[in-house]
Amino acid sequence: MNASSPTETLTLEIDPSLLDHLRERLLQRHRDTPPEELAAALVTSILDNSSYPLSATRTEDGPIRLRYRLRSFSEPIL
Repeated sequence: MNASSPTETLTLEIDPSLLDHLRERLLQRHRDTPPEELAAALVTSILDNSSYPLSATRTEDGPIRLRYRLRSFSEPIL
């Protein structure tokens, strides 16, 4: 995506029960990581490692950037 390309915004709502579960697990493991950060890393990993032609990266300020990236082994989205 070049700098002049328009950017669309997609909002992903995370159920509070997932954040509660992550918070509890992080406390059990004595990790000082915000549960929102762990949830964003999980979503990024799932999207980036899918068989669909998507790449997902985290930006420095937290949002996840999705890109369409055609790969020879990818299934088409539609």
